[in-house]
Amino acid sequence: MRKSLKSVLFASAAGMLLLSACGTAGKESGSEATDSKGAEPVTLKFLTQVVDYPKYEDQINEALHKTHPNITVEFDHVFDNYDSVLKTKIATKDAPDLFNYAGYLAMKPFADADQLLDFTEDKIEEGILPNFREGGKYNGKTYAVSTQVLGYGLIYNKQAFREAGIAEPPRTLPELKEAIDKLNEIGITPFASGFKDVWLSYHMFWAMQGATLDDFQQFYDDMNAGKAKTKTDRLDKAFELFDLYNANDGQNPLSSDFSNMSHLVGTKKAAMAIQGVWSYEEMVKLDPDVELGLAPIPVSDDPQDATMLADGDGFIYISKDSKHPEEAKQFLKWMVSKDGAEATVGSILKQQSTSVSNSKTELNALSADVAKYIADGGKTRGFVINFWPSGLADIIGKEMQDYIAKGKTRDQLFDNIDASWKKLYKP
Repeated sequence: MRKSLKSVLFASAAGMLLLSACGTAGKESGSEATDSKGAEPVTLKFLTQVVDYPKYEDQINEALHKTHPNITVEFDHVFDNYDSVLKTKIATKDAPDLFNYAGYLAMKPFADADQLLDFTEDKIEEGILPNFREGGKYNGKTYAVSTQVLGYGLIYNKQAFREAGIAEPPRTLPELKEAIDKLNEIGITPFASGFKDVWLSYHMFWAMQGATLDDFQQFYDDMNAGKAKTKTDRLDKAFELFDLYNANDGQNPLSSDFSNMSHLVGTKKAAMAIQGVWSYEEMVKLDPDVELGLAPIPVSDDPQDATMLADGDGFIYISKDSKHPEEAKQFLKWMVSKDGAEATVGSILKQQSTSVSNSKTELNALSADVAKYIADGGKTRGFVINFWPSGLADIIGKEMQDYIAKGKTRDQLFDNIDASWKKLYKP
C-alpha cells in the first residue's frame, strides 16, 4: 500500500492513464458487463457525495439500460455530514446497496464490522488500471473499485489574473501575498470560501496536510502508536495559507457554501479557491465562457514544495446487507467498462477514468490541467483523507470552523484533532 502512495509512482500511473486517454480506446477487460435482458427489474439505492450523479440520473440509467435493462439506479445525494448519514443508515439496517466512500484504510471500520460485500472472486477491479487497484483493498480482499482520477489544487480565474497583471499562479506563500495585493488593488476579491460547509472546511485541512506529508502510511502508523502528532513544522507553516484565505475572501468565511464559492470564482467576483476538479460544472454555470486553471498549492517559501493532490478516487462499495448483491456487482462492472466509463466519468463528469478501456474523453479545463501537470512530471501526492480514522473528517471540519469563528489557536486545533484521533482509532 505504501508503494502505491509514492508520488512518483502515482505520477507514472496517471501518466499512463493520460497517454491512453488521449489515444484510441483499448479492448474491454474481462470484467465487462454481461447482458441481462429478461431478468427481473431491480432498483439499486446509491448513496453518494458526487454532485453530478443525481442531476444526470436519467442519462446514466438510459446508458445502463442498453446493457442491463433490468437494473435502475436511484442516487441519494448527501452534501454535508456524509459520514454520519452513512453510518446511521448502516446501523439502522437502512444501508444503501451502493455507496461512495474514501478508499485505502478509510474502509477499515466497515470491513472490520463485516458491513462490506467482499467481491474479490468477481475480479471487478481488473476493469481498472493496476496502479489504482490497491485503494479498494483491505487485508487482501477487494471491497471497492476506484472509478475516476481526481485532482485538487489552487483553482484560479485566468481573466482575473490577467487583469491584475499576475503572469503565473503563485508557487510560494510570498508570491501568493503579492498576488493578493495585486487583486485587491484592482477590486477583485482574492479568494472565495465555502467554509459554511463542513466538508469544504475539512477539505482545506486535507489539502494543507496532504501537501506537507511525504508518507501517509507512516504517519497513520505513528499516530496510532502515539509516536506522532498532527502538528508538524511544515503543516504549521502551511496554515499561513488558511489565514491568508480567511483574511482575503471579502466576507465572513462561514457565510458562503460550495455553490456560492464556485459562482464567485466563475463570475470573476473572486479570483481563487482551493478545491478540486469536481467544482468545474458549478463554476461555469453562470458564465460558460469563463477561463479556469488549476495549479499546485503553495504551502511554504520554497517553490519546490508547491504540490497538487491527485489520486484514484470515486470509490464505490456494496453494502453487505444489500438485497441485490449480484445486480450491484453487475453495475460496478458496467461502471468500469468502456460504456460505463464513457457514460459517467467521461460524458458527465468530464474527468479521467481509471478504466483500462481508457476511452478518449473530453476533459474539463481543471482535469486537463491535472493531466498535463502529471504528464510534465509535476509533484503530486495522494489523498491523506484515506488515512484518517473513520469519523475524523467531520470533526476536523467543525474544528476548522471553530478556528475561524471562535479564534482558536492552531495549537488548540491540533490538540483537539490529536485527541479525536486517539478516541476514534480502533486497532
